Amino acid sequence: MKFVLIANNDSDGIGQPVIKLFRNLRKEGHQAKVLTLHKTINDSNIVKIKRSFLSRFFLFLLNFLKKDFKELFWFNISSINFGDIKKYLKEADIIIIYTFHKFISSKILEKISEQKKIVYLRPLDMEIISGGCHFNQSCEQFKDNCYHCPKLNLDKFFGIANKNLLVKKRIIRKFKPKVIVQNYFVEGLIKKSNIFKNFKPVKIAVGVSKDRSKFFSKTNARKQLGIDLKEKIILFTTYNLSSYNKGGHLLKKSLEILEEKFLQRQSLNCRLITLGNKNGFEINQKKIKHSNKGTVNSDKELNLYYRAADVLVSPSLYDFGPHVVNESVSNELPVVSFKVGTANDVIVNDVNGYLVPCYNTYEFANSIYKIIYKKINFKNVALKEKIKSYRSGKHEAKSFIKLSYKELKRVKINCE
Repeated sequence: MKFVLIANNDSDGIGQPVIKLFRNLRKEGHQAKVLTLHKTINDSNIVKIKRSFLSRFFLFLLNFLKKDFKELFWFNISSINFGDIKKYLKEADIIIIYTFHKFISSKILEKISEQKKIVYLRPLDMEIISGGCHFNQSCEQFKDNCYHCPKLNLDKFFGIANKNLLVKKRIIRKFKPKVIVQNYFVEGLIKKSNIFKNFKPVKIAVGVSKDRSKFFSKTNARKQLGIDLKEKIILFTTYNLSSYNKGGHLLKKSLEILEEKFLQRQSLNCRLITLGNKNGFEINQKKIKHSNKGTVNSDKELNLYYRAADVLVSPSLYDFGPHVVNESVSNELPVVSFKVGTANDVIVNDVNGYLVPCYNTYEFANSIYKIIYKKINFKNVALKEKIKSYRSGKHEAKSFIKLSYKELKRVKINCE
C-alpha cells in the first residue's frame, strides 16, 4: 500500500509521531511519504510543500485576533496551493491527516476528500474537533457550537470559530473519513463533539520508538549523563516548560508542598531535571535543586534520561498525550500524572505510577513522595508487559495496515 501522511512539521509533538509511523510503515514493506510545511529531516520521502508569501502574511495578521498572540489557532486558511500536493494524493491509497494548521483549509479538505481515497483523521490535539483552537482548556463549546470563542478578540462580532466548526462539520459529515484516536480520553471527546457525533472512532495508540526505549541500567545511564548516583531525580519534559497547558505552574506548587510537607525529615538529595525551553520556568526550593538541560534532539540521550530518573511528572491539564508518558512507561519509569490524556490508558495506581485528580497539587506531591522515597512495587509484571507491547511503534504501524486493508476491501466491494 501507499500512504501519505500530512502534518505541519516533522519535529514537534505532532510531527514526531508522524515520522515514527512513516518509518514503521516503510519497515513493514509499504510505501509512505510525509507532506509538511517545515522539514528538518533529510529524507526524500519527506516532502516540504511550497507556501504562498501572501497567505503567510495574511495568517500573520490574523494572529492579532487572538487574545494570546503565540497560541495556535486554525483560521480556515491554507498557505499552500492544492496543485502542489495533488500528484502525491493521486499516488496514494491511504491519506492520514494529523493537522490542518496553515496546511489544510476547508476548500483543500474538500478537494482531498474528493480524490476517492481512504482518508483518516488522526487528531493529536483539539484543532480538528473544535472551531479552531488547539487547546480548549476548560471550554466545552465544541460539544454544541463555538460562538463567542474565548480564544479570540471580537469573535461575538465575527463568529469566526463557529463558522469554522460548521464548515468542518459539513465536509466531514459529507465524506465521513475514519477518525483514528490514540486513547480513550480522546475517544470520549470525539463522541461528545458537535462535528463527530454518531461517528465510531478507531483506537490505535501512538507508538514508541525503539531508539527511545532501549534498556540501560540506572547506574549506567547516570554515569553517561553525569548525574549523581545518590540524588533522587524528578524528570519533567515538554517543548515549552512555561506553557500553561503543560501545567508547569502546578508542578511548582506541588514541589513546594513536597518540600514543606513531605521532605522535612529527609536528608537525601532531590533534583528536578527539566528538558525543554525554559521560557522563564524556574523553581526556588531549598531541598529540591533544579537543572535544565534544554531541548534534547538525540533519541539515545532522551532514552538515558528516562532510565536515569526516579519518576516522570506529567502535570498537563489539556493534553491528548503527552507522548512522554508512553515513552516513560516503555522505559519502566514510574509516572505521576493528572487524569488526562494517555495516562488514563497506561498508568495503574501502585503498579507503574499514580493518577491524580486535576489541580490536586497536594496529592500530586504525595504521589511523587511515595515513588521516590517509599518506592512503589512493580507487582503486576504481566500488565506492565502488555502496556509496553501495546504502545510499540510496530504495533501502531501494523494496526494501521490491518485497518487499511479492511477499508480498501470495503470500498472495492461497494464499487462493484
